[in-house]
Amino acid sequence: MRALIVAVLMIGLSSSARVAHAQVPSDGSAGACYAYYPDPRGLPGRPLLPLMFSAGARWERFDFPWPLFEPMPGVWNWQNQDALVSDVRASGMEILGIALWTPNWAASGPCSAFAAATLDPTTALRRTNPEAPILHAETLLPQGAANAPCATRPPQGLFEAWDDWTTADGDPINHWGRYVHTLVSRYRTQIKHWEIWNEPDLAWFWSGTAAEYAQLLKVGYQAAKAACPECTVLFGGIAFYAAPTFYTQVIDLLRADPTAATNNYFFDVMSLHLYSRSSSLFDVTTTVRNAIRSRIPDRPIWITESGVPLWDDFSVNPNSTPYIWSARQREAAAFVLQAYANARLAGAERVFFFRAHDDWCDKNNDGDCADAGIDHGMPELYGLVRDNLTLRPSYTATRLAATYLVSPTRVTFWNYAGGGRRVTFWGTPHGKVSVFWNTVPTTTTATLSAILPTATRINQDGTTQLIAPGAGQTYTFTLPGATANNGLSPNDYIIGGETFLVIEADTAPPIVQLNLSQPQPPTITVSWSGQDAQTGILGYDVQRRSALTTTWTAWLTRTTTTSATFLPTQPEAWCFRARAWDLAGNLSPWAERCAPTTRSTQIVITAVFGDLDGDGTQGATEPTLLATLRLRDILGQDVVSPTVASTWALSLTLPVGQYSLEAHPEDGQGWLSRSLTLTVSLSLEPLIVQHTFALPLRQHNVFVPLVVR
Repeated sequence: MRALIVAVLMIGLSSSARVAHAQVPSDGSAGACYAYYPDPRGLPGRPLLPLMFSAGARWERFDFPWPLFEPMPGVWNWQNQDALVSDVRASGMEILGIALWTPNWAASGPCSAFAAATLDPTTALRRTNPEAPILHAETLLPQGAANAPCATRPPQGLFEAWDDWTTADGDPINHWGRYVHTLVSRYRTQIKHWEIWNEPDLAWFWSGTAAEYAQLLKVGYQAAKAACPECTVLFGGIAFYAAPTFYTQVIDLLRADPTAATNNYFFDVMSLHLYSRSSSLFDVTTTVRNAIRSRIPDRPIWITESGVPLWDDFSVNPNSTPYIWSARQREAAAFVLQAYANARLAGAERVFFFRAHDDWCDKNNDGDCADAGIDHGMPELYGLVRDNLTLRPSYTATRLAATYLVSPTRVTFWNYAGGGRRVTFWGTPHGKVSVFWNTVPTTTTATLSAILPTATRINQDGTTQLIAPGAGQTYTFTLPGATANNGLSPNDYIIGGETFLVIEADTAPPIVQLNLSQPQPPTITVSWSGQDAQTGILGYDVQRRSALTTTWTAWLTRTTTTSATFLPTQPEAWCFRARAWDLAGNLSPWAERCAPTTRSTQIVITAVFGDLDGDGTQGATEPTLLATLRLRDILGQDVVSPTVASTWALSLTLPVGQYSLEAHPEDGQGWLSRSLTLTVSLSLEPLIVQHTFALPLRQHNVFVPLVVR
């Protein structure tokens, strides 16, 4: 088992800058594994918790081993775990608990039972901590199904109903359902996230089948949700490479369950364990997301373990030499930044680095880890912190990641022709942050168009430099070659070269305005504009929705246009909203307006008269007339009852559209009718119409008598 971490403290800046940036809170995307340990030096307290919190970790992930809490049926032992949970929560960390391992008495056979001494802190099956032991996976490696440790076996009664806890019905108890319900109920006010087992695709941890794990997850989900409906349940972290189809087999089995859709397919979050190759955090996460989407509705992905073992820390292991999947300390620091950037680029919500400290297995420092009763712990060096609490370069890199690679509005990437890679975090609390590294062993260059007169470069060791662009407002960077080639061959570089950040510190969002008009009903014209004081406008997002729903639909995304027309297919009100992006990725708040289907209208006819001279103005000798006054819609229907008068005043609310305002004189008066086309357009302001009807004289035939002389 292994995991990742992230942080929020400035490194290597002036004291004033450090204070300002330390105030930016973590976005909660970073976590640590096994930071709860007592002081490795034998002193009081749990010093790794504040160290990890200072590095930006807001999550602690550790085991809740069933054999420890229920060593015999119905005999519970929670005291030490209660104290541990309280200490972790008091440190400010959220807890991701791992529910796992089967007690000897509950295991389905055949299996190799643990002796009672298994849980004794002096045995090799304990990693180190008498308060909350972690069973040591390396000692549980099955030698075949018949010899699989009972801890890795499916529990008895697993295929009974999750809440079948009695034998009175003539069938077995679902021991796993009872355990998970008891566990989650006990800690429901302190722990809201539970991972069901660890790496079930590896026989070291799960010697059952994919179908049995699907049932384990289903039962665990139902039991956890019954105990704590608001809790989140994670698929057990997948190691992926050893059995790359295991998780899809499980999902396919869960999908076939008739109750799956109503139970969110029995898991809320997918979790992955990805090690040593920094590119895998993008590649595998993307592969898994696509596989999920092709089967069931999408869901969050968490990287609940990530890291790389070290081979060159001779202060801890003087006999170490390079081996496959291992790295130097400076390469591990580069891994942290690259892995975190790639994971967030792939849409992973959280990343946990494995692990807080080494818990190095050579406890008596005699050069080997094989001394029975003395040596226990990890046979590889993964710690961000050494057991003597000195910090490794990867700890510094973690603080950088957690400080700057947080709360982006979006994340993008660019691969350069020479092997360089850039991942950009837009709109962070520090501005636009770009992460640069080289994926190949040959030194190369990368360029970046400047959006401000200066930027800050931060190297992976935390040193900083104020930089200015060169000709053409472009930065040119030299990217050192990759050196971590302990992969599948000497030409397989599992981690890129030394990594650095470039921060362009525009954090002020733009301002956007939105306007609606309807010059040709029912078509709606939507226009928008924006202002940005520092880097300028990059583009706009525009969305629309019917007033009958609360769901917004994307209309235009990062467009550079500033207007568009919309023709409704139904006579209903529509709402529109727009926001602006600036060149640093900052987003304005949404500007929203709804297009009403009606408009308050006032119509005043001041006079109807006979226009003898045709000048449109009533002269002293031109008569005031009575006429039938009508207001009709585009279909010719009267909007209000006609009236016979020489003046008319109306106050009403009219649907958007075209109308005819008409004056028809009484027959026989010798005057012609007149009409006015009235357009009621989209506006929040009242429409005021004032009109005088000047009726022209009807032209009659004139007969001249013929006089014969």
